[in-house]
Formats: sequence, C-alpha cells, structure tokens
Amino acid sequence: MLMPRKLLRRVIPDRETVHQRAGLARRWLGEDDLWHLGRRSVARAVSVGCFWALLPLPIQTPLALLTAIFFRANLPVTVVAVWISNPLTMAPLYGTGFLIGAYLTGTPLVPLDEMTLKWLGSRLPELWAGCILMSILGALLSYYLVNTLWRFKVLRNRRNRNQPIGKA
Repeated sequence: MLMPRKLLRRVIPDRETVHQRAGLARRWLGEDDLWHLGRRSVARAVSVGCFWALLPLPIQTPLALLTAIFFRANLPVTVVAVWISNPLTMAPLYGTGFLIGAYLTGTPLVPLDEMTLKWLGSRLPELWAGCILMSILGALLSYYLVNTLWRFKVLRNRRNRNQPIGKA
C-alpha cells in the first residue's frame, strides 16, 4: 500500500524542477521549507489551505500560495488543501457559512422558494461573517488535527519497529 507521504513525493514536483522553471520567483520558491514534507510544514500548509478554501473568493489559490510562502508552509500541499472548496463543495460550504452568519447576526431566513438573487445579494455580510468564522476555526482545527495524526502515525511506526519480528 502506498503511504500518503510516498504518494505526494511521486505526484508533486521537487524543489529543483520548480527552481529551474521559476524565473524571477526563484529566490522564494527555492526555499527548502516550501517543499519539505515534514510535520510542521504540512500542518501549516493544510491550515493555510483550509483558511483560504472557506472564504468565498475567486482567487483563493494565489492568496494561499502567498500566505504559504510567508508562513513557510509546503506549497503543493497548500494547493491541494485549497481545493477543498471546488465546484462540487462550494454550495454546502458557503451555504453553511451563510447559515452560521445569519445565526450570528440574527437574520431571519426565508424559505428556499422565496430566495432571489437580489435577496442573496443583500445578505453578503451574513455570508462573510459565517465564512470568516468557519475559516479561522477550520485553519486552527486542521493544523492541530494534522499535527496530532502525524504524531500518532510516527509513534505507531516506532512501536511497530521495536516489536520482535515474529509478532505482528
């Protein structure tokens, strides 16, 4: 079975490939932390990706990449994490954000058949309030979840290595 780390190493380009093709951005994109598949850089990458994925913006990926460079997070993992919000998941994610924002602001909801584009357009503050809250919570939770799962995996691997060969 192919482990996620091995699969990511096969799929994502290495630092040297990007360094050769990057042109002017070579200085920033050639940093080791941006390509290293370590616990901290991957946890930061998932956190940055989740943060931007949960905001209703059309330019999530470039913003996530700039943020990943600033926080020295793994760039390929950041791009994958941003695509949590894709055309299939946008309606549930942003609908949930709107419901949370409407709850926080006390906005009364109307039945689905009475919703119009004009009504939705006048409710952008509720959408943003809910999405910003989801974005911050998603970034924090994803960071700690990746860190915790990574540590459990390392401990399990270490425990399995230390067992005698005859026992499984």
